[in-house]
Amino acid sequence: MRLGHFQKAAEELQYAPSTVTLQIQRLEADLGVSLFVRDGKRVMVTEAGRWLSHEASTLLKSVGSIRQTVSDIAAGDDGSVRFAAIEPIASQKLATVIADFYKTRPKVELTMEVGGSKTIAGRVRSGELDFGICSAPPPNLMLAFEPLIEERLGVMLNVNHPLANRDRIAASDLAGLTVLVKEPTCIYRELWETTFCPTAQNPFTSVEVGSFFVIQQMVKAAFGIAIVPIYSSLESEGSLVIKPFMDLNPTLGIGFVYKDKNVLGKASLLLMDAIRDSTAGS
Repeated sequence: MRLGHFQKAAEELQYAPSTVTLQIQRLEADLGVSLFVRDGKRVMVTEAGRWLSHEASTLLKSVGSIRQTVSDIAAGDDGSVRFAAIEPIASQKLATVIADFYKTRPKVELTMEVGGSKTIAGRVRSGELDFGICSAPPPNLMLAFEPLIEERLGVMLNVNHPLANRDRIAASDLAGLTVLVKEPTCIYRELWETTFCPTAQNPFTSVEVGSFFVIQQMVKAAFGIAIVPIYSSLESEGSLVIKPFMDLNPTLGIGFVYKDKNVLGKASLLLMDAIRDSTAGS
């Protein structure tokens, strides 16, 4: 309709004029309406033809947009990533990685949650999450586990605590002290209890606190000591130190949990690569 001649349209499309004419005739026969009328050597568009042209143009733009989005998803520049991680790795190791990833791929819809290992593994299994970063899941969930780092538990102390000047802490040193621990479902709490007090007879007073940040602030306030993963970033210069154990070696493997890497989106795989690179050597 823009050129006014089938001949010119055929030349622009690089088709034979007869091919263009045949396709128009087939379309008109299929729709049961006339899309063009001849006016001498020129071709005029009917009202139905004008409406169809407008709708087809909109549709073609949508198709182009769909093609671009699919291409971006395949390249990891679009799509969605839903994952979760346990603390403190979520805040101490992943925050910067996530920020850098989003800066380079702003069209990717990122959803990051923080939770416990058991909850994360269950949600990965149910399909609510693409992957998780937590301890190894139980075998009955039939999930893949790819180790990332091995964490060790240590003792967080106020710098003014009598034990703060020691290089290492003996388990017996904790007798009679107030020890801040996470909730019973926390994997670090489980590790601590199975390592230090397998008989469930604690030689110290336990205070349950549901947040590592709150635990950190309570130790700063000189209220007890805490059992935490050894992260230098959890220490506070001039306020807190974390000391390893002398006679115990409570360690925990943390890694990726997922159902099948072959069904993960490209964006998820790229984010996992970035996290893997950031934790290499930890």
